[in-house]
Amino acid sequence: MLFLTLASLLATAVFALRGDQTRIRYTEVEDRDVELFRAGQTYKYRLDTQIASGIASVSNQHAVTRLQAEAQFHFTSDRLVALKLKDVTIGTTNQEIENPEQIQPIQLFKETALKPEDLRLLELPCEFDYADGLVESVRFHQQDQSWSKNIKKSVLNMLQINLKQRKGMNVELEQTESWQKEREQQDLLTKSENQIQQRMFVMPEITLEGECQVTYAINPVSRDEKLKMFNVTKTVDFHRCKKIADIQYGPKIEKPCKNCTSQQELEERKLDRTTIMRHVVAGTPEKYGIKKVETISHYVFKTLNVLEESPMHTIVTCRLNLVRAENDRSEIERELRRIETDGKSESLLYSIEFDTKEKLFYMFGDEEFAQKTPFDMIKDKVVKVESTLKKLVGMWSDKVKGIETEATLIYTRLVELLRMCTVSELEEICSRVKDINRKSETEEVNAEHILIDALANAGTLNTIKVLVEKVKKGHIQPTRATRAIIQLKDLPAPSEKQMKVLTELCENNVCKQHEPCYQVCWLTVGNLVGELCNDELTVDDAVEMLKPQCHKQLKTDFVSKIMRTFEKFETRYRKIMILKALGNAGLEQSVTELEKIIRNLREDPLVRMQAIDSLRRLRAVMPHKIQRVLMPVFQNVRERPEVRMMAASLILATFPERPILDQIGFTLLREPNRQVKSYIYRAMKALSKSPIEVELEVARHLKSLLKLAGVTEEDEEFFIRGSRFYRIPVYCHDTKEGLFFDVETMFGSDDFLPKHLTTGLDTVFNGLFQKNTLEISFTQEDVEQWFEKLMDMYMDFGYGSTKSKLRAGRRSSQESDESDFGYSKIIKGLGISRRVDSDSDKKNNAPYAMLNFRYKDIDFVMLPLEEEFLPHTLKKVLTSDRQPTIDDLKDLIEIFQGRKFHSQVAMNLMEHSIKIPTTAGLPIRMWHVIPMLASVQGQCQAEIRGELKATIKLHPMISLTHLKRIEVWSPIVHTGVESTRTMSVNIPLNTQLIIANKTFKMTLEVPEKEYRIVHVHTLPLTYVTEQEWFQQRTPLIKRIENQNLVHRLKRLENTYCKRNLGMPIKITGEVHVPHTYSYKGIISTLLTTENHLLIDFVPEEESPRKIVITGEGRFFESSTESRTSHRELKSFHSKSVFDTEMDSYYEDENKDERQFNKFLEEYEPTKLYKHFVSVEIKTVGGRHEKQAQMEIEAHTDSEHRYVKALLKMKRSALPSMDERSPWTMKTQVQLVLPDVLSTIQQYKQQEEQMQLRLVAKINTEWGCEEKQLIRLNINGKQARNPEWRQKISEIERLNNPDARKLYQQMIRKAAFLNKYDISADYENLTPETKIAWNLLNALLKTRNFWQTKVESKKLVQSQRSGQLTATIVIDPMTHKHANVTLKTPVEIIRIESLTLPMKMKPFKLVKPGQMQKSIDSFYDIVRDYTVENRQECRVSKSKIETFDGVVFKAPLTKCYSVLAKDCGSKNPRFAVLMKKIDNQDKAIKVMIRGDVIEVQPEDGKLVVMINGKLEKNEKTLKEFGIDYNRNMVRIANRDLTVRFDGKECSVKIASTHKNIQCGLCGHYDDDSDDEFRMSNNELTSDLKSYHKSFSLVDDECNSDFAETHRQEEYKQLKGRRYEYDYDDDETFGKNKRQRKNDNNEIDPIEKTQTMEYNQKVCFSVKPVKSCPEESYPGKTKEMKVGFVCFDRSSTEARRLLREARRSDEPVKLPSTKPSFVETITVPSTCEVY
Repeated sequence: MLFLTLASLLATAVFALRGDQTRIRYTEVEDRDVELFRAGQTYKYRLDTQIASGIASVSNQHAVTRLQAEAQFHFTSDRLVALKLKDVTIGTTNQEIENPEQIQPIQLFKETALKPEDLRLLELPCEFDYADGLVESVRFHQQDQSWSKNIKKSVLNMLQINLKQRKGMNVELEQTESWQKEREQQDLLTKSENQIQQRMFVMPEITLEGECQVTYAINPVSRDEKLKMFNVTKTVDFHRCKKIADIQYGPKIEKPCKNCTSQQELEERKLDRTTIMRHVVAGTPEKYGIKKVETISHYVFKTLNVLEESPMHTIVTCRLNLVRAENDRSEIERELRRIETDGKSESLLYSIEFDTKEKLFYMFGDEEFAQKTPFDMIKDKVVKVESTLKKLVGMWSDKVKGIETEATLIYTRLVELLRMCTVSELEEICSRVKDINRKSETEEVNAEHILIDALANAGTLNTIKVLVEKVKKGHIQPTRATRAIIQLKDLPAPSEKQMKVLTELCENNVCKQHEPCYQVCWLTVGNLVGELCNDELTVDDAVEMLKPQCHKQLKTDFVSKIMRTFEKFETRYRKIMILKALGNAGLEQSVTELEKIIRNLREDPLVRMQAIDSLRRLRAVMPHKIQRVLMPVFQNVRERPEVRMMAASLILATFPERPILDQIGFTLLREPNRQVKSYIYRAMKALSKSPIEVELEVARHLKSLLKLAGVTEEDEEFFIRGSRFYRIPVYCHDTKEGLFFDVETMFGSDDFLPKHLTTGLDTVFNGLFQKNTLEISFTQEDVEQWFEKLMDMYMDFGYGSTKSKLRAGRRSSQESDESDFGYSKIIKGLGISRRVDSDSDKKNNAPYAMLNFRYKDIDFVMLPLEEEFLPHTLKKVLTSDRQPTIDDLKDLIEIFQGRKFHSQVAMNLMEHSIKIPTTAGLPIRMWHVIPMLASVQGQCQAEIRGELKATIKLHPMISLTHLKRIEVWSPIVHTGVESTRTMSVNIPLNTQLIIANKTFKMTLEVPEKEYRIVHVHTLPLTYVTEQEWFQQRTPLIKRIENQNLVHRLKRLENTYCKRNLGMPIKITGEVHVPHTYSYKGIISTLLTTENHLLIDFVPEEESPRKIVITGEGRFFESSTESRTSHRELKSFHSKSVFDTEMDSYYEDENKDERQFNKFLEEYEPTKLYKHFVSVEIKTVGGRHEKQAQMEIEAHTDSEHRYVKALLKMKRSALPSMDERSPWTMKTQVQLVLPDVLSTIQQYKQQEEQMQLRLVAKINTEWGCEEKQLIRLNINGKQARNPEWRQKISEIERLNNPDARKLYQQMIRKAAFLNKYDISADYENLTPETKIAWNLLNALLKTRNFWQTKVESKKLVQSQRSGQLTATIVIDPMTHKHANVTLKTPVEIIRIESLTLPMKMKPFKLVKPGQMQKSIDSFYDIVRDYTVENRQECRVSKSKIETFDGVVFKAPLTKCYSVLAKDCGSKNPRFAVLMKKIDNQDKAIKVMIRGDVIEVQPEDGKLVVMINGKLEKNEKTLKEFGIDYNRNMVRIANRDLTVRFDGKECSVKIASTHKNIQCGLCGHYDDDSDDEFRMSNNELTSDLKSYHKSFSLVDDECNSDFAETHRQEEYKQLKGRRYEYDYDDDETFGKNKRQRKNDNNEIDPIEKTQTMEYNQKVCFSVKPVKSCPEESYPGKTKEMKVGFVCFDRSSTEARRLLREARRSDEPVKLPSTKPSFVETITVPSTCEVY
């Protein structure tokens, strides 16, 4: 007993001696003991504060800071109150806490030893005014510091309750009108009743976290008159704050549109916070005492919507419990008398004194803090930077393991240290870093280069000053300086002084004389101005409100400087560069100046396009202004199309309202320019599918506009050749996040290359739409000049080959000018004036191109391609008129003669941090950054001695970390949560490449020592670290384990490629496998749990030393294959094994079989070519050498209608698969392709004679000892069911334009092979192959469960057990659905309307202008591909469709008419003329560079004459670029392609002839409004004059020409040429309407009239006169007509109504007995529109 007594006394003494570290168990007072606040009393409260940081939902692991103290409030008077903290204890822990909102006992925490100075600051008292519950005019001791002040303010914040709804002192935020009315009503209620009422109200209030709207809820607890208790609950609305105590560093979040959301809501998407306080109060609102207060605040940090359920968060819980009230005032009053204040008072708002100094130091450097900087308390900064650099160099220098994963975090620490340094300290660091390089053991990593990058990433005024001075003095090379300046984006705290320092560098001669430095400098200055002045779309933090950086004069001065610089520049490149700088700034003051440039038609088009683009950063600030500026430009059809499209692109990015969208959509109906129309259609279609929230309203309206536009499938095929806009989404609808890949092409009216080509990436993450997150664009003007020179040197599309040129040279030297076969006579006789002097024009307009890189809507760098900037060797190649030789390339080759290179870069990407106050008085810092370290070193050597030999040694290393952190900051202790994802890659390469004639060899050296190839580490953790200001100790960390993924942990320790290849690749680590491989599952796994993955290459003694890859290719060699081998395909399989039900539904199979066998019998190719490709991979050295081979040998005819191929593959046995002998594969293929026709008319006429089948026979066997075998037969044909045939026959019988158009569309849609019969015989299949087939079969049935019918069957006699058959029929109209029948030995599977993944139209049978032609080289393949994408002009007997899609009637005569001619050169490169011989046959004359080619039909076949001589020799025809067969002649060269079948002519010309071509095929500039330019280059609307100006009239044809012009009709037709595919009316009847006179009068036609009622439909008994389409009644009269009626519900009535609407012929009625007689008005004459 004595012992226990002594122990108790000893414990009491120990606690007494500890003083302020005593842990006392306080006891709360009872409700009845709560005293009301009154003067002279001291109220003692127990203060408990807890701040816990972790990851929500996935783990209970938290890093926690805990504070406990006694808070004494001494009421000197009813208004004047003093606060003093005593017995302060601070502790930390890093452990699992199940409920972080509940304050844990202080005994669970490790107590932090407080320095006496820190403890003294915390215990200094303060005074404040307490007026009606509001805390005002807080006065602190002058030695008090901001961090200790804020802890005291957090206590005062809990004391504040505005029960009287009084507007506090210095409150600028107004109460909302609705709550003001509610307050008046509450005042009346409280005056009439003396009870505490349950009520709620909202008042603006200054709280610790900001001046915000605060919602109060008052609820009475006790109705006892003697004991009045009530609860007061407060919540802070952070969306409605006037001031907020946040400090931001780095780029701010920008609103995507001006009115889509408020700035506060925008910020809260990344940082969400809530604060709720609950007070237990005794007394009345007029006189009360507070028993206890509890505050709970949540701070959530998320950068992705997918993290909504598991974000990083900090929870703050504060409690203030009344312990006792005393009347003892002596002690606290004595301390109050000793308070030394400077007379200043503060509000309750969080004190940002230190944070303000920190940010101002970043902004203004030493100039702002001449005496003392905020970081003076940090000692030995220079030494710390030096040691950090040394450590970083060491971590970067290991070539075996690569860059250490921790190196990126060390680099971020280096950047933070540099931000704290003064200029003198930075200069000392720069001098010391040279010693680091000299003492470094490695030469590969340059510490000075790291420091330069770190100075740029630090981005303070001091670091920028030091960097700029070093550039000016030449200590940093301009090339290295350019890279550093690029990194001066996203500065932590931009300022006007930083902008001025950079501007001085731009204007310095060092930068001016180095073009890349000069360019990047101005672009960076523009971006910096934009960051300073973009205040309308972002939220200013507390420092920016205190000291605004952007003022009107700054904006005006910058715009003026830019425009003065712009006016001085003369080159296109520099003008565009300076406008890009202005665009980066995004200033409203620039709009007027940019508008002047945009509207200045004398300015260069590329400069005007850039001026439009420079408005992009204002699209959210002033969308209506941009629309007013650009809409007139877009709507001006005389404007250049590329300028109009650039304007439209920016208008659509402003989220325009419906009236603007309607005007843009109108272009689909009336736009004359094909390029503009194509671009607008594609852009509208892409944006109409947008799932992005801010684009939804625009998307909905665009869908409606597209429906009204009625663009057909044929129109889309026409559009695809023009300017385009594509958007490819990679989007998760559940989380509403994703990527959008955009591709834009804008073509001009005079270029075949796009004027502007853009590939970009837009992002939607965390609900924020970021336009142009990443964009690469290419812009050019007149680059075609270089392209044409290269084409002239290397390729002439067959015509003008070496033999042809030699022959032409001999002819020109032997013959006089008179014997040019009428060429000169024709040219002179036409009197065609030149359109554009292209030669002189190209001299004046030098080629220019530009590659531009944009990130986050900011232009970073542009690479100009202009003769001035071209390397000497490349300039020589592009500007000389001869092909370059090896000697010309010597300069280029010498660069790689063993020269070593090394480059490294370090940077922080996407760095952003924000420091916010918490209700505990301690701030939390939320930080996001992606540090990256990368280096590459190597050596290249190349030589050309008959073969190209190159040796490349390359060793790239890269390390990248994604870091997110929440840190609770105090000068005593740090706690927080952090999540990192790091990946390091280390790939040593040593390669030798040899390329000789038709062969290549590549040798890869296998590393002889171990290398770490990939290192991936993800680690979420909580940490605790003690510190003295910024002097951190090693943190104590604890990883976070995602409880939902603990059981999904997978340990990896596998070695691959060891047994099979002898090259062990070891994979080790621990990874967590997500529950689902979805976007949400993968991201959650990477961010919320630790994963570790190592991939090492571990060579052994038996490992190979080299990997050798060799290849050989031989093409278009003469083949010795039998020319009758294709006949082996006759009746190659029986149709009885297929779906007989489906076969009987379609056409007669026997007829098709006979027709196909006849084709095989009669067809004999004129040429057979052999193609051979082989590839071999083998290992050299090691214990077992491995190899794999592949050979392909193919035999094809010259027209590629028949293919016979053999594929052989062989590889070494793989021990891992228990193979004992080499694995081999042999595949034999025989293939016959269908004929392709050029028009639907040919298709209809020659369908019976042409081969329209695909037949393929494939035999393949593979395996080691026992071979698996499959024999596959495929039969593809066109299948049309009876309903389709009947419908097409009905339409064909009708006689009106609508029926013709519908007929054309149906035939065109169905003209492809849509039915495929497939049979497969198999033998010796392994169980693995069978399992794979069964899985595929099951998947097919389950995915299409409701459309699938399965029928079990017995083994059919005709179907062996080793056979599968399938029939697939694609819907000929939709192309998106198919019927499938699959027969296996045990079941029949039928799937109806199977949805295909995309529209499928395989093996089209009709391709406009297509003909079977000989392909004898790769040269022909390139030529044909280029030609097929050209614009086409089609000419028949009386109709012409121009290159720009205008269709008009202009009947040909017996005089030659010019269809197309080069009218831009002094010596025309080509001319195409055409005339009629009789009513059906035509003749053409093609003139190419002095040669005249004539083609016309004779005796049922086409004959060709070259320069007046009949030519039949195939070799000679080929030299002139002529492909010939009996029914079609094709003439092709680089400039044009002409196809002619004796009746119709198709002309395609190269895009290089835009704006300089003339003839009946139109002007060709993608604009249909200026199509009819006569030979004198004057526009006309008189088609007769237009036709006559291009007709060569002589005595022989004069009478026919005059007669045709007198009788025939000339007019422009509506629609496209495919709607007029039938030139005559023979197919649709003989009712040809002629004009009666010159007044455009025509005769009415007789057809059945209809009258419709709700329940019946009535038809005229006799035909009645009516006007045909495209005409209207002239003279009319009235007549009585009888009508017979039918019930509308009857099938007969609907059939008759359809026929009456579609046909111009009378309808045969089943009954002619009239139901009634009606008087109607009928026309006597009709007039054409």
